[in-house]
Amino acid sequence: MRYFILFLLLASTCFGQKVQSFDVIVYGANPSGLMTAYAAKAAGKKTLVIDAAVAWPYAQQGFGLKFELNPAQIQGLTREFFRKVGGKLGKFQAYEFEASMGYEVLQSYLADSKVIVWPSHQVISSLVEGNEVKQLTLQSEEGVKLVKAKSYIDCSYTGDMLLKTGYQPTKELEEDGMGGSTSRLVYGEPTWSNVQAPVLISGKGSDVANMLMGQTAAIKALESMARDIPVAKVTQEEIDRYYKYNPWMDGSRPDLIVDDAEAANMEIIGHWNKIKNQPGTFGPTFLQTNPLDDLGSRIRFTSKNPLKGDYQLYYYIPALRGGTTVINLEVYVSKVRHVATLRLAPNTSETWVPVGTYHFEDNTTGDVLVSQRGANGLLVADAVLWLPKNK
Repeated sequence: MRYFILFLLLASTCFGQKVQSFDVIVYGANPSGLMTAYAAKAAGKKTLVIDAAVAWPYAQQGFGLKFELNPAQIQGLTREFFRKVGGKLGKFQAYEFEASMGYEVLQSYLADSKVIVWPSHQVISSLVEGNEVKQLTLQSEEGVKLVKAKSYIDCSYTGDMLLKTGYQPTKELEEDGMGGSTSRLVYGEPTWSNVQAPVLISGKGSDVANMLMGQTAAIKALESMARDIPVAKVTQEEIDRYYKYNPWMDGSRPDLIVDDAEAANMEIIGHWNKIKNQPGTFGPTFLQTNPLDDLGSRIRFTSKNPLKGDYQLYYYIPALRGGTTVINLEVYVSKVRHVATLRLAPNTSETWVPVGTYHFEDNTTGDVLVSQRGANGLLVADAVLWLPKNK
């Protein structure tokens, strides 16, 4: 009887009320939710963020604290996010910062893209037909609202929206370290076979990992809508294509990183040692040589992908003791040679060092040649970055 009365109250409240339509609805205004929403909006989709919390929960989730991810694993908008934070701190990029600064940068994403945010709204019911979400009913101090979307993405830490659409999480036993165990709910991407199935991307991991997954979820939503296929049918190859050619989601020029692990993009001459699994490395390895071993050693980083317009070139210095403070480079743009010399402070490490700005005409490639000439310590070759100007 109690549920019947609740149904009547909802029905009377919602009767005749207009359903507001969106392309994408994101539930949860945490870092992952905001990155997801921005990605969808940057791609031209009408996007709504439903914020169930009274306050933004960054500090409680350790946002801005050190995390265990290699810089090479950070891509797309999350990579750009850390550059924006770094810019506020007078650096190229920064991974450790006050939570309030991260909040400020995410707010700038919302302001720039004009993403719609509804604070203090909760999903109280849903209309699901044939495993397809048709509509959500929201409750706030303003009253009840009805919304629908082509794609729903649940970025809450506890899967609140998914639970309201009938999705059932699984239980998993977790050791408590004292000989016993406790059970916890495990949330994952629903296996529903329809286009509109909500996707849960947050959970136990760090906010940084969830931000990365947020853009991936947005990409899946975009592909499923564009091709009228289930979210689960979007392949990893299609996702990787976005990160390579459209990482900012708005069609603007991507950046290009050439890492020493990409053998096809490297020309290695002379004696170089491959250093593995060392903290402060970009990717899994970097190459190292001692000028006293072989004065003819050199390495060429080739972009392969054509570049067009103005790019700022950066050279990555991994964590290293005894590294050279002088690095001589030759930069080739359309086979035109440019000479550059980097002068580093002693023990410079874990940073991108600016080399210079170069202009590319008609989609041409760029090469960076590093040699032992002039080196006064260990010389490393890890990665180069071509960053489009004004990005």
